[in-house]
Amino acid sequence: MAILFNYITLVLLLGTAHSQNLRYSLFTSVDSSGVVPAIELAEELINADSSILPGYNLTHTPVVDTMCDRTVSLNEYFDAISPPHPTVLGLLGCGCSVASTPVAEIIHHNSISQISYASLLSKLSNRDSFPNFFRTYPSDTIFTPAIVSLIQEYGWKRIAFITQDENLFTETLAQVQDPLEEAGIEVANRMISSPFPMTGLGANFFFEDEDYRVFFVNTYSTTGKQIICEAYLRGYTYPKYVWLTYGWYQDRWWTEEVNPEPTNCTDDQLAEALHRSIALQLLPNLSKLNSTTDTGLTPREFDSLYKRRLANNTQDNYTYTFFATVAYDALWTFAIALNKTNEMVLGLTREEILNMTQCGGTVEETGVEWEVVSLENFTYSNQLMGCIIRWNLEKTNFVGVSGPVQFDNDGSRVVNIVDIFQYRLIIKESAVISRVYFSFTQNINDSHAEFFYKSGESNITVFPSSEGGVPPDGRPVPQFITYNLALVIPYYILAAIGLVFCTVCLLFNFTQRKKRVVKLTSPNINYFIIVGAYCNYISIYLRVLPSTDYTVTLVRCFITSTINTIGISLAFSAILVKMGRVYYIFHNPSLGKKTLNDWKLVLIVMGISGIGVVLAVLQVTVPQLQPIPDALNVTTDTFSRNEFGERTSEMVYQCYTESVQTIYLTLTIVYLAILQIIGIVLAIQTRKIKIKLLNDSKYIAAVIYISSIALFFIGSIVLIPDHLINIEEAIYCGSILIATTFFLALIFIPKMISLYRDPEGKFVLNQANNSVQTNGTSENLVSGDATTQMKNDNTLTCPKCHSDYLSKINGQNCSKTDNGTMTDFEEDISFYF
Repeated sequence: MAILFNYITLVLLLGTAHSQNLRYSLFTSVDSSGVVPAIELAEELINADSSILPGYNLTHTPVVDTMCDRTVSLNEYFDAISPPHPTVLGLLGCGCSVASTPVAEIIHHNSISQISYASLLSKLSNRDSFPNFFRTYPSDTIFTPAIVSLIQEYGWKRIAFITQDENLFTETLAQVQDPLEEAGIEVANRMISSPFPMTGLGANFFFEDEDYRVFFVNTYSTTGKQIICEAYLRGYTYPKYVWLTYGWYQDRWWTEEVNPEPTNCTDDQLAEALHRSIALQLLPNLSKLNSTTDTGLTPREFDSLYKRRLANNTQDNYTYTFFATVAYDALWTFAIALNKTNEMVLGLTREEILNMTQCGGTVEETGVEWEVVSLENFTYSNQLMGCIIRWNLEKTNFVGVSGPVQFDNDGSRVVNIVDIFQYRLIIKESAVISRVYFSFTQNINDSHAEFFYKSGESNITVFPSSEGGVPPDGRPVPQFITYNLALVIPYYILAAIGLVFCTVCLLFNFTQRKKRVVKLTSPNINYFIIVGAYCNYISIYLRVLPSTDYTVTLVRCFITSTINTIGISLAFSAILVKMGRVYYIFHNPSLGKKTLNDWKLVLIVMGISGIGVVLAVLQVTVPQLQPIPDALNVTTDTFSRNEFGERTSEMVYQCYTESVQTIYLTLTIVYLAILQIIGIVLAIQTRKIKIKLLNDSKYIAAVIYISSIALFFIGSIVLIPDHLINIEEAIYCGSILIATTFFLALIFIPKMISLYRDPEGKFVLNQANNSVQTNGTSENLVSGDATTQMKNDNTLTCPKCHSDYLSKINGQNCSKTDNGTMTDFEEDISFYF
């Protein structure tokens, strides 16, 4: 390092050959006054370099503090260009955007170009309004995709801005609000006046009612210091809250030494409040790099020299600022442009210059000077010289200590990287805090940036779990609720009883299938009812499964919806076929009518229930119909809070989104409704048939009616509020349990009773129980003589009857002599069952 200082000293001594002074104005503001030592360092190095502006000495007029005030800035500018002050060729400043804007609007009328090192306002990129404005600190337009990328990285969906009522900050807010909201991020804003009110902020100043936890301090550092103090006093600090700020604030901006703005907090308290807060810096931090730049210094060498100058300058009370690098490069930008202008003036004719720069005009046309003159003879009325200097500024392209320096068509620096650093307490007891550059974003385009961690950094180092992890964004913490055990346990018991009953019916149907009482009612069809009942009972266990795990819920949704649809389809199809069978036999009977064998009935059941199976397959395979669990907020008007003070919201998983539920349930209900209507019509048509031989017939109608009522209750669930999940499932599962149990009970219990009373089926044709009503009169299907004969010798001859169907087979030889065997009449009827 000693060699470097000796080299700098030698260069400065050799630079005394410059004689003619070229002056520029230097304007600063509160947040950027620390740039003066950096600019003076650049000035000395430029003047010592014989290849830059030979024969000239670049120097600045007395430093002006605009106090970030537009009126002060304008007054100082007019004073600077008025006699007796010497002519200046350019303006470096004015610090903040508020001070730069009014000067930039008029400066081109004096043929002067302005180079700012700390003005971010995107409005300044308007070339029609600010034709001679340039900036080595980039426009805040690159800030928007950077903050969107940062917020998305940590999964935040809400952010509150506290915005100072100044153009810079209100325009920044307007610029970022739409992109944030388009990214699904909720934005709130609190506008505050200048100066910041120390009292009377109100209990909801930090959006306490809405519970925002992520805040962006969209203000100058003086106001930001007061906001952070108020947040500290209210306890709004990490890990429950997180604060975002600008990276262009002065180093240690929260301390009284740097920022004497009074607060109710000590420096240590403010440092503690800033722990784990994040700042966005619109230029990368290159202070550790050792690569040589076109200015003769490496970024590391510049940082060392700059800090040494700050330490040695105790008179002006300058403090370290990140703007130092861009201010240093700003003067180099101006010097390089002046040097190229000087070379053009000395080496080219006026016509060649005009052709090259496209500058042109005459005194007669414009009323101002359009002559090529040497730099020392520049005047404010010479538009040609002003145009040439501006043209050379536009062509700027060199590597400075802040990185490559180049301007876009709007005079803004071309940059696509935003550095992000974090304030971290190193020694908590003494509030020693440091900046840690942990990540950066790289703009892909004007609306999107990619987020990258630097080496050794990750979300674990930024927000370590040992300190609380990633702060919440204030959204209610979802607490998933499930079914009450008061619902689950009774329904599990009832479903278990149902499964036992189902098994009993299965064993009964299988073991007694050859008995006359069972065989006459087609036991093969009964198997479909039993399988459907099994599906329905099993679905109860899954539907009210008390789990809040997403994977378990996903499996539950797929299985229950599938087996429910299949179970109801199978059971109801079998019931419908049984009803249709009775109708077929007794509607327009004829001796030559084809019989309905078991295999035909099975095919019909499979065909009808197959539609339900197709619906079940479609909902599993078609993405638009799949029962993907959807988290539904069922919180009522008030929120509760957890042990961390966060609002909580009650959530439940529902198997269908609203659109999917509408499509699938509509298809299913239409299918079942059609079956119900058919069943009701058949029940009405066969309601007068009471035949012991067909011992299902008088109960099937009841099954149809009960299932219709159950379907009505299931459909009514859509009217129940979403948060009443226990009531919803109680109605749904209750309807399934009742309908399924009645299915089994009405089909099998009468058979069991009949089999108990008449094990051999001797009295299945009992006159008292076998009749059909036609034209309002009841006719016995079996004559008294036949019944008597059957009782006496256990044989049955062809009965005499008044039914159209039985009369057609009257007179046939129907006798059987074997005890317990079916007569010809029974065999003939049994073909239909």
